[in-house]
Amino acid sequence: MNYGVLKGYAKDFRRDDDDDPHSELLMVAKGDKHRIAINVRSSRGPESQRLVEYVILDDVKHPLLDHARTLGEGWTPMGGTNQGVDYIRSNLFRATDMKPLPHTQSGPDNDLFEKVEDLIQHAISANAPVYAFGDKWGPEPSKPDQYFGFGPGNGVHKIHMNQGDRENANAKYQDGALFVEYPSGRTSGLFMKFQNQAWHTDETHGNPLADAPNALPIVPALVGAIAPWRVVPKESPYHLARIVGALVNPQGTDEAHEMVTIYNTSSAVINLKGWKILDAHDREEPLSGTVHPGHALNIVFTGHGARLPNIGGTITLLDPRGLKVDGVSYSRKDGRHEGGAITF
Repeated sequence: MNYGVLKGYAKDFRRDDDDDPHSELLMVAKGDKHRIAINVRSSRGPESQRLVEYVILDDVKHPLLDHARTLGEGWTPMGGTNQGVDYIRSNLFRATDMKPLPHTQSGPDNDLFEKVEDLIQHAISANAPVYAFGDKWGPEPSKPDQYFGFGPGNGVHKIHMNQGDRENANAKYQDGALFVEYPSGRTSGLFMKFQNQAWHTDETHGNPLADAPNALPIVPALVGAIAPWRVVPKESPYHLARIVGALVNPQGTDEAHEMVTIYNTSSAVINLKGWKILDAHDREEPLSGTVHPGHALNIVFTGHGARLPNIGGTITLLDPRGLKVDGVSYSRKDGRHEGGAITF
């Protein structure tokens, strides 16, 4: 993979509505034109399994965006670093936030083409910086771009999850995404995933874990008949608990007073023996105690394991098998308030 991020400005968009449909975005960075190819339907598998799952977040706050804002316009390679996007480890959103949507259907604002185009149109109208995380392709000096006519053809594709696939190559911290940073300071984010990609992957290559629960594919004809769809299977540990708060900047300088609050969302008592919390550098905080259904437990850090730096970070909750239960992130701005808790 030739992974990285293109920072520039959205100028136009087109629909590529063939057997492998994409929303095509024209971006300009330092005067150079680039095409961003955004999948709106899978090209593989039977028709019943081609839906793409997506989520658009209205206000993303994350350390990787803090870093991206420092970059100049144009392409920046970042393969293999945690400054890239990882749908599982970056904790940008919860898996259960995603939902499947047909790429096109009759009616207003109810298909993936329209959702993506609405985001792009807002970016164009606001002349807002856009960050396209994905794989770079081109240049193709022998032919102009087939949608926008500029030459040489080049751009960014794989604007979707790039791990957990049982057929193609996988990688950690190389997932695709599109961010739009508005003049108000608010940043929207687009994230997309194919149904055959798993939510639990290994720490070496991002390959799917064989013994982890995976969701069944969703038939397009039934979308809307059952809501909400389970894009995460009911037996997944994602349904057990949530991180609902954190104290990352306690008063004074004692890191032992850093704290995370865990809420039991299940119907059973959770024994936290063998559970742990990871920080952004995979330092571990072992857990103990029990949490009853509908109750919360404050985990006060010892100061010898995980750390919650004030400059932004991630907090990940793992069960005894090492499977992710929940994860959150916070930005540099979030960590500035001494003595104030962050809620998630």
